[in-house]
Amino acid sequence: MSDFSFLAQHKVSDESQDTDHDIIIYPVGEEDIKIAIEKLETNLPVELHQFYQQCGYGFFNRSTGNINRFMDPFSLTQINLKLDEFEFDPDLEVYQDLYNHDKLLFFEVNEGLYLAMNKIDDGGKNAIYCMDIRVSDALVDFLKAFLENPDLLNEL
Repeated sequence: MSDFSFLAQHKVSDESQDTDHDIIIYPVGEEDIKIAIEKLETNLPVELHQFYQQCGYGFFNRSTGNINRFMDPFSLTQINLKLDEFEFDPDLEVYQDLYNHDKLLFFEVNEGLYLAMNKIDDGGKNAIYCMDIRVSDALVDFLKAFLENPDLLNEL
C-alpha cells in the first residue's frame, strides 16, 4: 500500500477553505469514489484509489504557472469517458490513440496536457506518463519528486 501521509500538511477539510497556498488538497468521499468506479465500469488503479482515500484531490505547485490539478473522481470520470465539456475536445484524441484505453487521465498539467496512469498495477504501483514519456514507476514516487522539483513537468 502506498503511503501518502507526506501530503497531510496540505489537506483542508473542505473546498470552502481555498487558500493561496502552493499546494492544497481537498477530501473525497467514499461515495464519490464508488460513483466513479461505477461510471467507469472498472476499478480505479490501486494507487489512485489509495490517494483518493488517504488524501483526496487538489492542486500542486500552483506557483509554477501551470494548472497542476489532481482531478477529483467526477472530473476523472468526465474526461476519461469524454462527457460534457470533454465530449468533443480534440486534445483528447491524442491520448485515446496513444494509450489505447490502457491508462486513465488523472492530472491536468495545463489545458490540453494531462498525465496518465497505468490502469494495471505492478506490485501495487501504477506508472505515470506524460504523453509517451514514462515519468515515474509509481504515483507516490511521482508526487514526491514533483514536490521536490516543482518544475519537473516543465522539464519533460
